[in-house]
Amino acid sequence: MGVDTLATRRMNANFRGTRDFSGDGASSQQNSLSGEITVTVERVLSNGNLMIRGQKNIGINQGSEYIKLSGIVRPQDIRSDNSVVSTRIANAHIVYGGQGVINDANNQGWLARFFNSPVFPF
Repeated sequence: MGVDTLATRRMNANFRGTRDFSGDGASSQQNSLSGEITVTVERVLSNGNLMIRGQKNIGINQGSEYIKLSGIVRPQDIRSDNSVVSTRIANAHIVYGGQGVINDANNQGWLARFFNSPVFPF
């Protein structure tokens, strides 16, 4: 029998490490709003472009809806019928909302808002 000392021990060791990550994701959102709204020229800019602004209120059944529009329009984008398509409005700010029974039914209640909030840890 041999003496097993630190000097006579032999150690074989293999170390391996791998890291792998595979991920995939996608996000999509699509909205459509169709209609007409009359706007006024709020200001003529030094380059001739027009700052526009308008609001339309509509009373529907048991509530009301509104659309607000503001942005910048180039005079050459105004069509012969004095209209501008929304894709030609720079810095377009479009807000659509409502009040009343239908709008209230589409909003989350206080308990659902709590469970969907960052305060709820689970």
